[in-house]
Amino acid sequence: MGASVAARGAVSTARGAVGRRARFARRASTKSRAHVARSSAEDNDRDERRVGDSRAEETVDRRRVVVTAALAAIFASSSSSSSRGRNAYAAEDASGGGGDGRGVRTVRDETGFGSKEARAPRDLVLVEYQGTLSDGTVFDTTLGGMVFATNSAGVGSVSIDKAAKRPAVIRLDVGNPVPGVPPGLIKGIEGMRVGGKRTFEVPPELGFGSSAVRSPYATVPADSTLTYEVTLLRLSSTGPDALFKGVSRCGLGGANTINDGCGEIEPSE
Repeated sequence: MGASVAARGAVSTARGAVGRRARFARRASTKSRAHVARSSAEDNDRDERRVGDSRAEETVDRRRVVVTAALAAIFASSSSSSSRGRNAYAAEDASGGGGDGRGVRTVRDETGFGSKEARAPRDLVLVEYQGTLSDGTVFDTTLGGMVFATNSAGVGSVSIDKAAKRPAVIRLDVGNPVPGVPPGLIKGIEGMRVGGKRTFEVPPELGFGSSAVRSPYATVPADSTLTYEVTLLRLSSTGPDALFKGVSRCGLGGANTINDGCGEIEPSE
C-alpha cells in the first residue's frame, strides 16, 4: 500500500511538473508573440519614417533644383523675349536700390578663374550654397550633412538620415521665380565667375518678404535679412547639359537619385 501511495504521489508530482511546463510555455509563447508584434510595429514605424524622409527630400530637391527638361524648354524660348528680359533687368540693375547696385550687400568676394561672368536672364549656374539667418541658423543648404523637416510623424519631426550633398542648378532670371530661390540669391550670384566664392546679405524685400516661410532646415521669420555663401562650380549659356559635362553619379533631384558623385564636382569651364 505504501508503494501505491508513493506511485500516486509520483504521478501527481509529474502532472504538476507538466502543468507548470505548459503554463511556462504558454507565457513564453505570449511574450514571444508580443515581442514579435512590438518589433513589427517598430519596423513599420521606421519604414514609414524613411518613406516620409524620402518624400521630404524629394520635395527639397523639387524646390531647390530645376529639372533638365524644364530648363531645355526655357532655352527653346525666342531670342526676342530674351532680349526684352535682358534689357528690363539691365534697367532695374542700373537703378540701384542700395547695397552694391544689385540690392544686395557683398560681404566677401573671391574672384574665380572663369573667363566670363554670370549674367541674367539666360545664364544657368551650378552652385553650392548655404543660407543663414542673422543668428547663424542655417535655413537652406546644398552641402548636406543636416537632418531636415519631414511630415511623416507630424509637425516638428525630422529625418532619420542626413541630407546628401547636391549642388543646385539656378537660372539667373528673377522674372521666372522658383520656390525657395529668392530674387536676392539670383542677384547676388550675378557677376560671379567659375571658381568664385561670394558671401552677401539679402534684404527682406529681395528675400522672403513680410511673411514667415518654412524651409527644410528652419523657419525663416518675417522680414528676415538673409546671408548666403555661394561657390560657383559651372556656368552655361547654352543649356543644362553643359553644367554636368564629365560628371557621373550625381542626379538633378528626386528621392532615389544617385548622389555618390555630387561631392566630387570641382569648378570647371
